[in-house]
Amino acid sequence: MSLSNTLIIKKSSLVIMILSLLGAVICVMAGISGLKTLHLPVYGVEAAAFEVFIKRLIYAAVLVVAAFIFFMIFRNGRPFTRGNVWAVRGIAGLFLAAAVIPLFIEKQGIDIFRAALEGIGPAFIAVLCLFFAEIMRYGRLLQNESDETL
Repeated sequence: MSLSNTLIIKKSSLVIMILSLLGAVICVMAGISGLKTLHLPVYGVEAAAFEVFIKRLIYAAVLVVAAFIFFMIFRNGRPFTRGNVWAVRGIAGLFLAAAVIPLFIEKQGIDIFRAALEGIGPAFIAVLCLFFAEIMRYGRLLQNESDETL
């Protein structure tokens, strides 16, 4: 990889890292502001607000892990590392946690089937992240092979 390509990768990784951290802060702030609805006496509002708060914290954690990935790329200029592969798998685990939360939060008038439907989106993203992690793992193998050839 040429020096200019490495520089472009490092600069763009720094920008994405900063944006990820800003997004994480916004998610946490939005989650905290959503907790202010917990004082309402309506049954189910507390559960719904708590679910939204937990999901926003999970999404903030996803963004922090993404910022870590981009920091590592910024630091060493190599996207295909073992740590980045494990971090993407961690993101998949966080999305999987977000997918099962509706199954455990009791809300008025929502059955288990509808709660399962709410988790389909995060579950699909978790599967996509696992596929992406395998692509990164294969890229790491190719990068190691290329480094050994040179």
